Amino acid sequence: MIRARAAVLAAALAVGAAAMTGCSPSGTAAKPQPADSATASSPVNYVPGTAQENNAPAGTGDFADGPANSPAAMKWVQLSAGAAGVLNPVVHNAAGFTLYRFDKDTTKPSKSNCNDACATTWPPVLVQPGSRIFLDGVSRADIGVVKRDDGALQITIGGWPVYRFSKDTAPGQANGQGVGGTWFAVTPEGGKAGQSPQGTDTNTQLDYQNGTAKQHDAPPNTGDMYNGPRNSPEAMKWVQLTAGSAGGLSPIVHDGAGFTLYRFDKDTTKPSKSNCNDACATTWPPILVQPGSRIFVDGVPTSEIGIVDRADGTRQVTIGGWPVYRFSKDTAAGQTNGEGVGGTWFAVSPHGGKVLRPTEGTGATSSAAPSAGASASASSPASAASSPASAPAGTPSAAAPSSPAASPVALGNGVVTLDSGLNFTEPDASENIAGPGCKNTGRGDLALSLDLSGGPVKIWTGRDCTGTSAVVTSSIPDLSKIGFDKKIASIRFGD
Repeated sequence: MIRARAAVLAAALAVGAAAMTGCSPSGTAAKPQPADSATASSPVNYVPGTAQENNAPAGTGDFADGPANSPAAMKWVQLSAGAAGVLNPVVHNAAGFTLYRFDKDTTKPSKSNCNDACATTWPPVLVQPGSRIFLDGVSRADIGVVKRDDGALQITIGGWPVYRFSKDTAPGQANGQGVGGTWFAVTPEGGKAGQSPQGTDTNTQLDYQNGTAKQHDAPPNTGDMYNGPRNSPEAMKWVQLTAGSAGGLSPIVHDGAGFTLYRFDKDTTKPSKSNCNDACATTWPPILVQPGSRIFVDGVPTSEIGIVDRADGTRQVTIGGWPVYRFSKDTAAGQTNGEGVGGTWFAVSPHGGKVLRPTEGTGATSSAAPSAGASASASSPASAASSPASAPAGTPSAAAPSSPAASPVALGNGVVTLDSGLNFTEPDASENIAGPGCKNTGRGDLALSLDLSGGPVKIWTGRDCTGTSAVVTSSIPDLSKIGFDKKIASIRFGD
C-alpha cells in the first residue's frame, strides 16, 4: 500500500487499522524546526493551534471575502476537528464550515477530479507557497497538498483533496453529506464522516450529544464549568470532549472549559482501571460522571468513549480505554503543564493515545524487550531473531522474549509515516500506519526517514514484530543513523 509523492491510498484511518494518509511534508525533524517555518520539502507552514491564537490577520484566510483562489483567502487555512449536526467527527475551517471529500478523486496518486463547474459548486480548499495551515484537533501527519490541473495547490486530508460546499450557507451545516452518493464530510484522518450515536446509551446510562455544551444550552456553572470539586453533583451533570490543540500539541482532547485532559501510564486498558487514587486523585482530578450525565462529543469518536468504575465507587470517563483526568496545576484553559510529568502523564489524543512533544536527538532508543502495553498477540510471535554479536554500540538491539514490564518505555498509539526520502522529502512514495497492536508495513524496503505523531512505537526488521527492534520516540530524518534504512517490516504500537 504505497502512494506517490503528496498522495495516498484511500482509506478511512481508524484506530487499530493501518491506512495510507497524506504525509506530513515538513515532518517533525530530529531537532525540531519552529512549527511555522516552511522547508524545502514543504511549500506551506504547519502551525499547531487556531488562527486566532496565532494572530492571523483579520479578513484573510477562512474569513476572506471573495473567491477561494484570491491571495487573501489563500494566506491561511484552519483545519479543526468537531461535529456537524448528526456527523461526528468532521473537519471544519475556522469559520465553522464543513469540509468534504469526493469519491471520484483519487489518492494513488492524489488527484482532484473536480474542476470547472464542479469546482464552483465545490470550491477547493486552496493554499499557496508560504501559506499557513493551522491544526486544531488534526494531526500534521494526515495533512498534505496536491497540485490541481490549473496549477493551484489544494489541501489534502488522508490524501483526499478537500472542498467546501457552496450550499452550506452557515457554520455547522453539512448539506453536502451524501450528495450524488459521492460527496461526504471528511474526518480528521481522511475518512468519510458518519452519524454518531446520540441519546441515552443503555450500557453506560449516559446521554451522548454531538457538539458542544454551549450549542446545547447547558446550564451555567455546571459540568466542566462548575467552580468546585469535580465529584460534586453539579460538576458531574455533563462533560464535553473536544478534539483540539494546546501548548503546541495537536490533536489533544480538552473539556468544555478548555482544560487539557490527560492519561496515566500506570493505569490499564485491558481491563480499564484507574490506579490514581487518594492524593494522586487530588493532583489529577478524574473526569467523573453519574447515571443521567450528558457527554458532549465534538471531534472525538463516540466509539472511543467509555466508563470505568473507580475504587471509591465513582464512574470515570475513558477514551480508548484510558481513564482521563485534569491536572490541578493547569490553572487556565489551553495550558499543558501536566505533559510528561513523572514520565507517566501525557495529554490524551481523541483515540486514547498519548500525545508527545517533539524531542531532540535521533528519536530512537534501543530496546531488548517489548515495551509495556506491547504484549504478544496471535500475530506477533514471542520469539525474535538476534542481532549480530558484532553490532556496534548504539545500534538497535534484538528483541528477545521477555515480560512487557521489562522495558522502561511504554508504547503508545498515533500515526507513523514511512517516507521514501531522507528528511521527509518523499521522492517516490510514503506509507502511513496507525495502531494499536502490531502492524505490518506494505513494503519493508521503503523507508529512509520516519515521521512520528504520537507514540512511542517500536520498529522491527521482521514481519509480525519479529527480528531486530528499536523504540522510536520522535521523528527520524535519516533511518541509516540507527541502522533501519529500508528495513522496517512491522511496527508495534501500544494496545
